[in-house]
Amino acid sequence: MARLNRWIVAVVLVLAVPAGPTIVSAQELPPEIQADLYLVRAERQVQSGDFVAALESLDVVLALQATYGLETPVELWFRHARVALGADYPQTAIASVIRYLQEAGRTGEQYTAALALLDQAHMRAEGAAAPSRAPEAAPGAPMPAPAAQPAESGSGLDLTVLFPFVGVNAANMTFGTSGPATIDASQYTGMAGGVGVSFPLGDGPLGVQIGAQWAQKGARVSVGLNDLTSTADVSFQSIDFTALARISPPAAPDLPFYALIGPYVSLETDCSIVLGSTGSGPGRFTASDDCANANFDTQPIDFGLSGGVGFEVAVSSIRVDVGLLYSHGLQDVDKYVGESARHRVFSIHAGFATTF
Repeated sequence: MARLNRWIVAVVLVLAVPAGPTIVSAQELPPEIQADLYLVRAERQVQSGDFVAALESLDVVLALQATYGLETPVELWFRHARVALGADYPQTAIASVIRYLQEAGRTGEQYTAALALLDQAHMRAEGAAAPSRAPEAAPGAPMPAPAAQPAESGSGLDLTVLFPFVGVNAANMTFGTSGPATIDASQYTGMAGGVGVSFPLGDGPLGVQIGAQWAQKGARVSVGLNDLTSTADVSFQSIDFTALARISPPAAPDLPFYALIGPYVSLETDCSIVLGSTGSGPGRFTASDDCANANFDTQPIDFGLSGGVGFEVAVSSIRVDVGLLYSHGLQDVDKYVGESARHRVFSIHAGFATTF
């Protein structure tokens, strides 16, 4: 008997309305109650030993949940895998039990049983000769090819996209000058936002995260000379690109924490400055202008090192990602000889992540 995929099931659910009074009655129920009905039906079919029919009933449940945005309990993937193996569809069982292990992790109630089921399904798949039947993944499950054929696809990419993430920058700068003035800088608060992509390197704890973001940074500067004190809010807007190593805890790769470290390159898109001074005499003033017009000519390209930590928390099919990143500028962005200015930025960001 051929397996039903989720698209066929969805079409059947729609076309079943005019099919007869029994089906029409079921269609009048709310989708979550329809799902419960098919769960009860699947249990009855399992009890009677008809695993193929039970598997199709569970496919209807998954199709209803996907069509109407209902939550799929993580335990349902384990149940689907067990029924699929009983129906002699080991590849479908592999895909579903992997989905269970991905979502439940090592703390899942059926963790040990799921590992045993996965091992049994692999042995069944390796020993089965079924050239005429093309196994398909369970509805909504990840593609099973990497798990079913580890020898051929062990280096495949499990791509995670951060979309979008927003953050707050606590920025500062370090200044140096050969003149008599003393320069003190304090924190400048700005915004940031962007996207990122991460992927693992092999089966170990090491991965790569590549990102691009728009960022505000700079510093509030106070310069004291004789009895005059001048202040300046230096504000930069830039596009920052990062290529960071992403490291999960080696002893516990299922923990949601990770560390980031690597280089960044920044392209300045705008620089402005608000000047003011206090003190005695005629030197008191307030003005704002572009940095170049205020004799603060800057390098358009900045680079340095970034490092930080983060964690992800699963929320349905997506994850909430929160992190802290520190960027240490190595480039002197002040073009004047005898003076220097370098960026220092702490960034707190949050966003959503999903895996393809």
